[in-house]
Amino acid sequence: MIIVDEKVIRDMDLTREVLAETDCSIVVVKNGDVLIKKKGDGIRPILEVIEEVKEEIQGSIVGDRILGKASALLCSYSKAKGVYSPQATKTAIAVLIIAGIPSQIDEMIPYIKNRGGSDVCPFEKMLSDIDSPEVAYEILKGKILR
Repeated sequence: MIIVDEKVIRDMDLTREVLAETDCSIVVVKNGDVLIKKKGDGIRPILEVIEEVKEEIQGSIVGDRILGKASALLCSYSKAKGVYSPQATKTAIAVLIIAGIPSQIDEMIPYIKNRGGSDVCPFEKMLSDIDSPEVAYEILKGKILR
């Protein structure tokens, strides 16, 4: 059982508020402060956040507008203390549970769609057999942030 302290709940609430009131796709909250927030599509914003704040992201709450396996693996890689998302897949939640990261999700979605909405997101497909957060990070970083 995961025990969540009041600070985590407070930071998760702030994360939820920022995502609801802005058009940001990623927000990182730590110790009651918004560390960084970013707009963008796909997996790029969370990768950029990880690159920009480095180890400072450890122990934070990550808010991601749509959470799939790729994002969940990156949250685990960055040693987030919690994750909030308005929409998430079962696979993403499973990744967080395995990593021991508490999460709040508003709506379960079957899968993340590609930009055209016609198929599964290419990054979800790319990581379908990957369970290591470190391997996922290296793959995604190589593809997105070349």
